[in-house]
Amino acid sequence: MSPFIAELPIRGRKINTAEIITVGTELLLGQTLNTNARDLALELSELGISSFYQVVVGDNPERLEKVLRQSLDRADLVITTGGLGPTEDDITMEISAKIAGTDLVCSKQAEGWIREFFAVRGRKPSGNNWKQALLPLKSKILYNSVGTAPGALYQLDHEGTKKYLALLPGPPAEMKQMFQQELKPWLETCADERLYHVYLRTIGLGESSLTDEIADVIHAQNEISIAPYASLGEVMLRLSLMGPKEIATEELEQRFSPVIEQIKSRVGEYIYSEDNKTLPEVVLDLLAERQATVGFAESCTGGLISAELTKIPGASKVFTGGVVSYSNEIKKSLLGVSSEVLRDEGAVSEGCALAMAAGARSLLGVDYAVAITGIAGPEGGSKDKPVGTIWIGLADEEKTTAQHFLIGGDRAQIRKIATLTALDVLRKRLLRIV
Repeated sequence: MSPFIAELPIRGRKINTAEIITVGTELLLGQTLNTNARDLALELSELGISSFYQVVVGDNPERLEKVLRQSLDRADLVITTGGLGPTEDDITMEISAKIAGTDLVCSKQAEGWIREFFAVRGRKPSGNNWKQALLPLKSKILYNSVGTAPGALYQLDHEGTKKYLALLPGPPAEMKQMFQQELKPWLETCADERLYHVYLRTIGLGESSLTDEIADVIHAQNEISIAPYASLGEVMLRLSLMGPKEIATEELEQRFSPVIEQIKSRVGEYIYSEDNKTLPEVVLDLLAERQATVGFAESCTGGLISAELTKIPGASKVFTGGVVSYSNEIKKSLLGVSSEVLRDEGAVSEGCALAMAAGARSLLGVDYAVAITGIAGPEGGSKDKPVGTIWIGLADEEKTTAQHFLIGGDRAQIRKIATLTALDVLRKRLLRIV
């Protein structure tokens, strides 16, 4: 019989706490963004498993062993990502086996996976790839469907207590796939309860102003926790409650609804999504519901608004096209902005935004046209038109309007926030809020 868990299932007890250790010197040096910790933390939260610590450690055996032992002291489950590759500095499997007091042995099953991975790509594995088939005894092998590094899950006795250790690969695509396919189904058997979340996404109000508006609602909660999370240009409110793994949708709605309504009564005009959809997704849905088309005329954003929409599958049903009218010549020749407007008001002005929107609607033959012109900086500002000055025009069959905004930040931040603001202007018009 094979010593591996294919014939020896690990039966999970209730897991209350988990820690995440991301392994890799490149993470410490800032060369690679640590998205694995974020993604795993979100998944653990959804499963109702508390994660109080996250650790980043380099490819050093002594330091890795130390943080593994520390995490096992504190948590029921420790999840590592990284250090499962074929090179000498990939040491996670070796160090974890040492802590568990077990040996690494060659898995014929893992060897077969590695051989097949290369065969379907018309390649041959190099000698060091076989290192990845060395896995700890009495472990459950975790299949890697998108890479060559198998993972492992095993139970160990740590200071007289049964603990679990799960080893996942470092590349985010491999880690996500392995977690979803291999580890998550097992974790779902190890919890009686889980966290349920509702996400309210807002734009147009800063985090401090938003929390001031609903401070008493936040503090009055017992069953439901409310946490704000700010990102560039928007703030998300996460409402969470702990409940049984199986709970009717109607019951969840009944428990969340009073709190949501309280929040909406205070800041409803700033909420653009109650189901965690992004602003571009919301706008796309609104256009599709109305069987309406949209086009953009962009100056300071240089095509970012169009890019945000076209990231989403199905955008072609509503998005016709756009014009990047960076120069005054293009504003005049393609969009019909008059020389008089450019001379008297300038390219960053109400008149220019109105003309760009009207011209784009005519040129592109769309139901809605959004135009944006502004000063993203760091140069080009003046006393009357400082850096961050933005004009957004919108034209539809009923009217053509323009709005002025003053946005703070550096060039990239101004362009990003301006992009979101333009989409929100369109959203409000589609809902006939403006």
